[in-house]
Amino acid sequence: MMYDKAHELANVLKESAEYREFLAARDVLATDPEAKKMAKEFIMALGYEAIKGTDEKEGMDKLQQMYEVLSHNAKARDFVDAYTRFQRVMADVSKIIGEAVAEGMDIFAKD
Repeated sequence: MMYDKAHELANVLKESAEYREFLAARDVLATDPEAKKMAKEFIMALGYEAIKGTDEKEGMDKLQQMYEVLSHNAKARDFVDAYTRFQRVMADVSKIIGEAVAEGMDIFAKD
């Protein structure tokens, strides 16, 4: 039953507007190597800043500058925006699942 629900959730995600928009933006992005490079560099930098886990002004300023340049290319901008929206959905779903089982996962938090 649990795996059936997991497959159901996967199908709901695949059918979501956010995922369909992400795929459409990906297909458009694939037609423009320069836009693809810009989007890839931005997403990699975004991931790097997230991994660092700091809110350093320098890192945030760099991302803002990169997005400003990227935003002038509609294909790159639309892909990054669609990617970000879909990633937000995935993060929200993960958070909901994590909160549902948090009670069992706090065994080491009390030390």
